[in-house]
Amino acid sequence: MNKRKKFIAIILLIVGIGLLYSGYLWGRHPKVSVVMLTYQREQILPQAIDSILAQSYKDFELIIINDGSTDQTEEVIKKYKDKRIRYYKNDRNRGIAYSRNRAADLAKGEYVMIMDDDDKSLPERMEKQVSYLDKNPQITAVAGQIVGLPRIPENHNNIAVGLIQYNNFGNANIMYRKDFTENKKIRYDEHLRASEDWDFWINMLFSGAKMASISDDVLERNGISKKHYGISYEEGNIAVREKIGKKISPKDSQKFYQATPCEKLHMLSDKNIFTASFYENLLKVNCP
Repeated sequence: MNKRKKFIAIILLIVGIGLLYSGYLWGRHPKVSVVMLTYQREQILPQAIDSILAQSYKDFELIIINDGSTDQTEEVIKKYKDKRIRYYKNDRNRGIAYSRNRAADLAKGEYVMIMDDDDKSLPERMEKQVSYLDKNPQITAVAGQIVGLPRIPENHNNIAVGLIQYNNFGNANIMYRKDFTENKKIRYDEHLRASEDWDFWINMLFSGAKMASISDDVLERNGISKKHYGISYEEGNIAVREKIGKKISPKDSQKFYQATPCEKLHMLSDKNIFTASFYENLLKVNCP
């Protein structure tokens, strides 16, 4: 082979390797998809975005859904030039559940991390939650603690005991496995204007999800932020309790809530939301 042909062959080889590498990067999925819904938050949104971009863990995408804001929210987001940010805007204000579903559908990551637009994730949050899920493949969703709020139980059984009564798990402090919700076809109920997060965890729980939390704080709340959706959490909670009652007793949603502790446990016997040993212990304590 003469020098000219050899030179051309080398150039083609270099170009080919470059195309393969760029194709790998283009098709590569991040480990974590951070999903953030925002609405009318131009003033405090930067602290939420900045707290994600400053994470010690770097293999992520940040999906921001603007739910039809009429303030300067869009301008605030577009100032960021980080390639990990994927920005979308709803054609109109469609609500929390719709926007969370849209973000989850867009997510490419193995894990989905929920982030609210008025919170601040602590720098090692993502790293700690990824590490936990990597080391505990039997766990579907892991919460972290929220600064200044009641501590979330670290054990699945204790989370499940609380979760069938109220949302003791949280929302913006959680990371979960995307393949579980996809395979089980679990989505946020777009008929719910509030408590859609509690309903989401309940659907996961009754589909066999195992939940846990780490002991570390991962999130700071902005206690002064205004709630712009004007929704009634009391109304939402009533609707979710009705749905829980139907899961346990399809013919009479109130039967579970009217039952004694022992009767409730027997009604849960085939739901498999607790480990066998924990369930047997509950029976011993509540059904003497």
